[in-house]
Amino acid sequence: MSENTRMLIYGGQMSSEIPIPIHNYLYLIRGKRPPYYDIVLYIVSEMEKHLSETEDLKEVLYTVNPKRLQREMEKKVKHEKLTTLNISRTILAFLYGNNLKKDSDYYVTTTSGGRRNYHIRVNANLLSTFKACI
Repeated sequence: MSENTRMLIYGGQMSSEIPIPIHNYLYLIRGKRPPYYDIVLYIVSEMEKHLSETEDLKEVLYTVNPKRLQREMEKKVKHEKLTTLNISRTILAFLYGNNLKKDSDYYVTTTSGGRRNYHIRVNANLLSTFKACI
């Protein structure tokens, strides 16, 4: 697949920083394909709730645990592709797609069992950017 074809499919410029599998998830999110789009909607609504509960703070740290998110999502969305791996990749695609920078806007921790948690610094401006994208 040529570079121009990729740009056409993914609806924008190719960034050398974003791995191709993550571009594929970004394409699925932008196409509002379930369960990927549903995951993003859920995360943004949870971020909004989390930020509104702490009105006195300008910025909060929102943590996403993909395994816990999978359990929550399974209650609402029945889909065979709702896996921890797909959730993790969807989160990364959404972060990359919104030009968030690793270590300054978000960071990833790994438990001793190898599970990843995504910690995102959320403020009103970032939340409005997320909402405009979905």
